[in-house]
Amino acid sequence: MEDSSLVGTLTNAVKEHSRAFGVAGAVIGAILVIYYCGSINFYPSGLTIADTLFFLWVVVVFGFYYSVVAFAFFIASTFWVTIFAKPINFILKTLNTKADIIVPLPKSDWLMVLGGGFIANLMILGVSYFKGHSFMAIFGALFLIGFIYTLIENVSKRIDASDKLLDSKGKPINTKPINPQIVNNVFYILIYAAPLFFGQVGGGVTRTTFETMGVRQEAINLHIEAKEYKSTLEAYSNDGLVAELVCSDVCTVKNASILFTNVGTNTKVELYGKSGSVQLVLPTKAIKLTANPKPNKSSKADAEKRAAS
Repeated sequence: MEDSSLVGTLTNAVKEHSRAFGVAGAVIGAILVIYYCGSINFYPSGLTIADTLFFLWVVVVFGFYYSVVAFAFFIASTFWVTIFAKPINFILKTLNTKADIIVPLPKSDWLMVLGGGFIANLMILGVSYFKGHSFMAIFGALFLIGFIYTLIENVSKRIDASDKLLDSKGKPINTKPINPQIVNNVFYILIYAAPLFFGQVGGGVTRTTFETMGVRQEAINLHIEAKEYKSTLEAYSNDGLVAELVCSDVCTVKNASILFTNVGTNTKVELYGKSGSVQLVLPTKAIKLTANPKPNKSSKADAEKRAAS
């Protein structure tokens, strides 16, 4: 007998369709990696075998990472469904409507959903705040997941409980019922893909994955070969597109972003200034050093004291 709890249902689904979930994660990862490359107008070139394997590894890691994020969104969404189901049902009853929101959760899951959902919401909102993701996109994805979750469960229950349809002569009309397994598969697919459908939440996941693996880096100092690129960088600096440029043996650009690197022979960077920004494609070997200085307050205070003395 299958476990009727939420955890049991998800566990059984993963066991039965483990290969499908793995393939789906890899496919979604590949699609979004290609989408990300298209969004920055850059595709890696000059790939070696090692670069190709690393690129495939990024896709696999993204598929796993996105699966974790999708599960966190699901738990966070069911938290709100559980909280608001009774108040909404009370309002519907006061309006004399027969509609009713069914929360398809056994009592054994309520503690897990309330506790885990609260933690998941804190983590999602916290990461969104620090990463600058749109809260409208986050809440939209949560609402969409909750809506699909209750809609499919309610529809499937009503299909099973519906009376037979009769024609004008009173004879039953033979209708082909929806296979519950198809409904379940649609449920899993829609829930799994919901964060991608609303507000490009998946784009943030892609950027975070790339940052974790070093493909993308933000707010760093770039040290670029001055011999070939000094005049170009100074021209962009004069146009207000590059701030805090200092050139000697190498050109140092502060607060820059690497949009794509470590795969292929070229690197896509974005530089910022008071008049806007500029994106450049540089040979990776032209970037002599990347730095991400993070002095703590005490060391900064000590350095200022030494400088004053």
